[in-house]
Amino acid sequence: MIRRRVIHASIYTALAGYLWLVAACSKDGGNEVYVPTDEITSSDINLVPDQDTKAVSAVLTFDNLDAIAYLTVKKSGADNYSRNIDRHELSSSYALTYTIQPSDPDAFKLVLTAHYHDGNVSNPLFLDVDNRWGFFVRNVSRIARLTGRPIAGEAFPSPNNTATSWNVGGTDLGVVWEMEPGNYGIFFGDTFGQDFVPSTANPGPNGGSWRSNVLAFSVDLNLDDGLSLSDMATDNSGNAREIIYGGKDGSGNGDWTSIPTAAIRANGVDYVHYFNIKNWTGWVTNYSGMYKSVDNGQIWTKCEGVEFSANSNFGQVGYFKRDGYVYMIGTQTGRDSPAHLARFRESDIENQANYEYWSNTANQWLKGDESKATVVISDKVGELSFIYNDKHRKWVIAYFNADRYNITMRTAEKITGPWSEPYELATGAEYAQLYGSYFHPLSVEGDDLYFLMSMWMPYNVFLMKAELADMGAF
Repeated sequence: MIRRRVIHASIYTALAGYLWLVAACSKDGGNEVYVPTDEITSSDINLVPDQDTKAVSAVLTFDNLDAIAYLTVKKSGADNYSRNIDRHELSSSYALTYTIQPSDPDAFKLVLTAHYHDGNVSNPLFLDVDNRWGFFVRNVSRIARLTGRPIAGEAFPSPNNTATSWNVGGTDLGVVWEMEPGNYGIFFGDTFGQDFVPSTANPGPNGGSWRSNVLAFSVDLNLDDGLSLSDMATDNSGNAREIIYGGKDGSGNGDWTSIPTAAIRANGVDYVHYFNIKNWTGWVTNYSGMYKSVDNGQIWTKCEGVEFSANSNFGQVGYFKRDGYVYMIGTQTGRDSPAHLARFRESDIENQANYEYWSNTANQWLKGDESKATVVISDKVGELSFIYNDKHRKWVIAYFNADRYNITMRTAEKITGPWSEPYELATGAEYAQLYGSYFHPLSVEGDDLYFLMSMWMPYNVFLMKAELADMGAF
């Protein structure tokens, strides 16, 4: 009991001292305690230099401007830069500008503090400066879930209830192409029903209603809040139906399943390239082929005249139309082979004999013999897609790389190369068991790349966004 009284006495002593200190700090000696309330706020805390002026800028506002004597601007790090801005220079909306110096690092902070007339100092405001120059990827984020049900801990949007709407509980890939302007098709891979349950103990597909592939449609033109599906190709029950036939023979010696790899509209007809798998161990393939639809994706038939052999360098491909050609970058099925390049006129898409293959050795396109195609990207290239970005005037390719355990991006001025060193779009350290990377056609303009990425444990597809920057040279 005595000990408790001693403790209480010490509290009273400390409280009395605090009240004396508060009274001593009262503004103008009055009874009202003066605590500076003005906080500095900024129109933006992430600053990027202007390519021409080499300067960053932000508009500052203050809650109680008249209480400020001056504003101090410093830089983080060892730099001794310090600048005081007097009150008479400040305004209620003050445009702060800092000119980048050649010695500035790739990333640093501007630290702002307000000094008050009574000697108080505000909490600092930190402005992050991204001072990288040249071409690079600035930000990468996961915008939303595209398929399946949300799982515990997900804090991003999930605009599509594919499990109950179309019996698509688990699926992967997401090969997306423009059918008509503003209308997009999206092919998914092996698909399972609404009884699918994601499992950390046994990740990957499970459940019933196995379809080798399904097809969705979208008219969504604003992807920053997620990618909404408008419909799917369905059967009479309203469930998403299989488009490319897969035999479901899991013995490893027959027709196991058919996996879409790329799709394109050519001459008003929609085409999908796929491979037919015999055995997933080693990705042993029977062949690769093509289906087409002449009615906006409702009915699909096999193109009997187009077929690639089990060991073709175009067993898996990506497509992109430009300059009157459909360009095709391909690999062998799997994730361990380099990339090769071909092209054809839209009218020749079903005429395989007229396909042209790029030869670095001959430095020209050679018709009709895919063995003449030389390597254009010497890397282990998994599921791929590529586009031409008009703003940056670059070809951009993305693919899964198992050795780096990431989604890799490369760029080129010409489709024939040379292709850049790899950039990392997403890493397995952050997105465990990631694979697949299919660009949305809305990525062809501006700084934003939107791509669909799969993850094996939830066995579903997610919409990703990467921001490109081309700051030139300092």
